[in-house]
Amino acid sequence: MTTVSLVEDDSSFCVLLTRALSKDKKIKILGVHPNAEEALKKIPQSRPDVVLMDIKLPGISGIECLRRLRNTSPPLLFHALILTEYEDSDLIFQAFKAGASGYLLKDRISVKELSAAIKDVTAGGGVMSPIMAGKLIRYFLASPPSLSALSNREMEVLADIAEGLMYKEIATKRKIALNTV
Repeated sequence: MTTVSLVEDDSSFCVLLTRALSKDKKIKILGVHPNAEEALKKIPQSRPDVVLMDIKLPGISGIECLRRLRNTSPPLLFHALILTEYEDSDLIFQAFKAGASGYLLKDRISVKELSAAIKDVTAGGGVMSPIMAGKLIRYFLASPPSLSALSNREMEVLADIAEGLMYKEIATKRKIALNTV
């Protein structure tokens, strides 16, 4: 049996999700936490296999909560699935850097797919909503900005920075305002 804790501030969503996941005989809901502060107190005690984490929580964010849970001592052995409505690429990177095993969109996943995702991560896999995977692929396929996009003046300032000059020194040397540097 896979044990799960849910960190989510939307109480209606919690009730619906808890009821739906409870129908799967291989999943047991250990706790529902409305904010990160409570999750940080209770999850180390209950030690779930999987934590379903919302990102935008009141107070401490879900990503910061995950980061803190990953840094507890003794270490907690759990898999984290971000379950959110936010499609922001930066949030995806932050979530995975904080230790997430998956990133799923609440409004684009069925209970059956979520149950499968929980099983996938406990087996060592990683999961992501197809839309988020597409964003990630496009991010890596995009060509990186080149230095040719910089003006001559920007190249001069960049060279000064590379030489180790301080911004104030560059401003004086180039006869430009400090804010311009």
